[in-house]
Amino acid sequence: VERVTLHEEIADILRERGNKWMGTKELASLVNARGRYIKKRGNSPTVTDFQIHGRTKNYPQLFEREGSRVRLKDGAS
Repeated sequence: VERVTLHEEIADILRERGNKWMGTKELASLVNARGRYIKKRGNSPTVTDFQIHGRTKNYPQLFEREGSRVRLKDGAS
C-alpha cells in the first residue's frame, strides 16, 4: 500500500470525484476506507472530519472551503 500525506489523499479523492464540493465527514470516511494515509502518531488510527478541516485550512493554495465543504482550487486539479 502506497503511503501518502493527508492533503495528497484528500486532493486525490476530490480529483476522482470531479472536484465536486464534498463535506469533511464524507472525506474523512473515504480517507479511512482507502487506507493509504497512515497517521504518524496519535492513539486513534482513523482520520476525523476535524482533521480534514484543519488540513484543508492549512493548504489554502490547494483547497477552497465553504463551511464544512471542500474542493480543490482552480488550477490545483
